[in-house]
Amino acid sequence: MKKNIIVLVSAMNMGGAQRVVSILCNHWSSNGHNVTLISTYTDEQINHFHLDKNINLKYLDNSPYLSKNNIFNIFCKLIFLRRLIKSHNPDLVISFLTRVNVATALSSIGIKSPIIICERSWPPFLSLSNGLFWFYRALFKRVSKIIVQTDKSKSWLNTNFSGLKVEVIPNPIIYPLPANSISPVDPNTVISQYKKIILASGRMHKFKQFDMLIKSFSMIKDDHPDWNLIILGDGEGRDELNSIILELGLSNRVYLPGNVGNMSHWYKRADLFVLSSILEGFPNVLLEAMAYGVPSISFDCNTGPRDMIQNEINGILVNPDEKEVGLANAINRMIKNKQLRKKIAINSLATRDKYSVSSIMKKWDKIFYQ
Repeated sequence: MKKNIIVLVSAMNMGGAQRVVSILCNHWSSNGHNVTLISTYTDEQINHFHLDKNINLKYLDNSPYLSKNNIFNIFCKLIFLRRLIKSHNPDLVISFLTRVNVATALSSIGIKSPIIICERSWPPFLSLSNGLFWFYRALFKRVSKIIVQTDKSKSWLNTNFSGLKVEVIPNPIIYPLPANSISPVDPNTVISQYKKIILASGRMHKFKQFDMLIKSFSMIKDDHPDWNLIILGDGEGRDELNSIILELGLSNRVYLPGNVGNMSHWYKRADLFVLSSILEGFPNVLLEAMAYGVPSISFDCNTGPRDMIQNEINGILVNPDEKEVGLANAINRMIKNKQLRKKIAINSLATRDKYSVSSIMKKWDKIFYQ
């Protein structure tokens, strides 16, 4: 039976949640359902991921009479959102990311459509005030389900938000990755094709700890002159990273090409992938790298990497307490041990099937048709 589905997200910019949203929307649209995708962030109307032409795109408006951050403008946007949801008479409403989840739950009070909210951060609702958890517990009582990516997130919610129905559905992986709307960057225009690449990717934010990764690389660079570090992405921490690169004299060994639309080319070119984050939900970049058979190293943060990596089998997990030294030792070991890299690369390929769209969408469809 054809269903009327609304999916909400802040904006369809670069990000793991946005990629998942595009996969879900395209899957349901291609299966004949009516899909409306609502972006709540007014200023961003660029879609970085391919969306089926039959998907109905909507963008939430600000009040024309009030400033964006005015409390009354926020209230007006909630009213606009409520009207938009009601006008589509949905059979199901699905929202992604914490603030959008709160806005969706508030806007849909009294609306009978089932609501599913998807939490991607660790711990869940990280950006919400602990002092208002009593309010959010009451607010989320009316949602049909909360979707998280790991068993640890589910356990956390069962402890801190008891009484809610929580399901675990990890991110799917598209293999091979499609190109998106951002201009592609040929790896060979950044670095010689004869050089080895240690690849990292993500928003340049303190939680990603790219500064620590650069310092780790500086510890072992002299022993491996053919290896270079490339960090893809952009963000508020870019200037600081450039300063560290200059300070350590790494301008000809560490490169920051920015955002690229051809990640598949970079994974194919990479000889090693490193995730240096101290905090992750379920990192798509690590999953993608493994699907492309790139030997991967990651800090063993609370959630995410340990759900994908079996230590020493299909990747290397590093104790976060070991910081730069632990990361440098793991990189050094991987570079020196070609057989280890080969074994890990081969074993990583199993992620293609385990996290394939068809496999993960079966979990979504099971909830979808309940």
